[in-house]
Amino acid sequence: MATYAVDSKRQSMLATGVVNPVHEWEDTPDGSRRQSERQAIDEETHLPLWGVEVIYRTVSFDRELTARALVTVPVPLRPEIADYSPIEFGDLVASARATKTGQLVESWRAGGIASHTPRKDAGKATSGEKAA
Repeated sequence: MATYAVDSKRQSMLATGVVNPVHEWEDTPDGSRRQSERQAIDEETHLPLWGVEVIYRTVSFDRELTARALVTVPVPLRPEIADYSPIEFGDLVASARATKTGQLVESWRAGGIASHTPRKDAGKATSGEKAA
């Protein structure tokens, strides 16, 4: 797998506001793998992993386009990030690998969130959640 460091200040990204827990993978009795209900924990920091959805501009086959990615980041609590706001990550890396079918898949990982705009409703209950 090829891994590249990405300067988050030079590769501008917008957070979509979508943040979800990253789940562990488990082997099933039939030999396949599936996501479990347990949230994954970072091996180095022992913090829970969160998937922060971002969009960014890129060039593919001489055409500019907007790409979407999920950046996995270890932080203690679910980040509350404003919709379509600028975001910077610390220690951001992108990895690329080929699947068994030959498809190229990229994954993004960061050591933390360097800066972002918090949601205006941060701390309030959202649909499906109960207020504390």
